[in-house]
Amino acid sequence: MLGRTTGEWHRRQREAAAAHPASFDHTQGPVDLRRSIWRHMANRFTPGMRARVAAMLVLLLAVGSTLGASPPRRIVTLAPSLTETVFALGGGPRVVGVGDYAAFPPQVARLPHLGGLYNTNIERILALRPDLVLIPSPVPRLQTVCRDAGIRTEIVRMDGVSDLEAAIGRIGKLLGRRAAAREVIGRLNRQLESVSVATRTLPHPRVLLVIDRPMTGPLRDVTVVGHGSFLDVLLRAAGGRNVFANIHRRYFTASLEAILRRRPGMILELDADAPHPGRLRDEAQRAWSKLFGPGHTPPVRVVTDPIFVVPGPRAGIAAEKLAAILHPGLGGSNGVAP
Repeated sequence: MLGRTTGEWHRRQREAAAAHPASFDHTQGPVDLRRSIWRHMANRFTPGMRARVAAMLVLLLAVGSTLGASPPRRIVTLAPSLTETVFALGGGPRVVGVGDYAAFPPQVARLPHLGGLYNTNIERILALRPDLVLIPSPVPRLQTVCRDAGIRTEIVRMDGVSDLEAAIGRIGKLLGRRAAAREVIGRLNRQLESVSVATRTLPHPRVLLVIDRPMTGPLRDVTVVGHGSFLDVLLRAAGGRNVFANIHRRYFTASLEAILRRRPGMILELDADAPHPGRLRDEAQRAWSKLFGPGHTPPVRVVTDPIFVVPGPRAGIAAEKLAAILHPGLGGSNGVAP
C-alpha cells in the first residue's frame, strides 16, 4: 500500500512538471508542490477575483470569531442611554459600573459611578474586571487601555430616535438577548405610533426647545434644539413643531433676535438637574417676559424629567409625556415643574 501511494505521488509529480515546467522543482515535497500550484493559480486571478477572495476570507474569520464568542458577564456602560438599554433587555445583573449621569433604573444608584466620557476613572474600570465596556462615542485613551488589558469596547451611538432600533438590536446581539431586543423595539414603535395617532388631528403649536442658558443675569447664550436631534423627533411625534426645524444642526446657540423672529407659541426649557424646579420656572417666566414684552410672552414650561434627554427604550414614554405638555387635554403625567 505504501509503495503504491509513493508511486502515485511520483506519477503526479511528473504530470505536474509536464504541465508547469517553469515553476516546478523536482526537489519539492508534497507541501511545497501544493504551494507551487497555488502560486500558479493565484497568478491567473484578476485583481477583482483576488479582492473577492480576500473579502470572503475576512468574512469567514469574522463569522468564526463571533460564533466562538460568549455573551459578556461583567459590563460597564458609560452613557445613561446605554445603561437603560442594557437593563431593559434583562442585562441589569451583569452591569458592574455606570457613568456619572446614570439615574435609571433606580438600581444604578448602588453601582460604582465611573465618571463621564472625558473624565473616566479608567483605574476603577480595570479594577472591576469587565469583559465589555459600552461607550456612545470614541474615547481613544480608554479604548487603548482596555484593548491592552484584553477588555472589549463597543461604540453604540444613540443620538436620536432614528438610531434607537439599530442600537437596541445591536446591544441585544452583544448580550445574547435578541428576542428581548425585538420585544423592546416593538413596544417602542407601538408607543410612538400611538402618540402620533392621538395628536394627528390636534393643533400643532410652534415650540422653542431650550436645553441650556445661564440662569443668572440677562437672557443670553440660549442653546436650542435644531433639526434631527432626539428632542426634535420627539417633539414631532408628540404633535408639536420645532421653530428651528429648518436649521440642520442638532443643537446650537440662537440669537435673541432669531428667537423673536421665529414667534414661538410655547417655550420649553429642559433642565433635568434643577435643584429648585419651582424657582426655576418663575425665573424663566420673568426672563422671557423681558424679551417678548408684557402681554406677548408665550407660555413658558420648565421640564425637569430626565427622560426627555436620554434617547433609549423609554422614548415612547417620553413622547407620551411631551404630548401631555403640548396638549393638556390628553392628560397624563408630564414632568413639568409645578
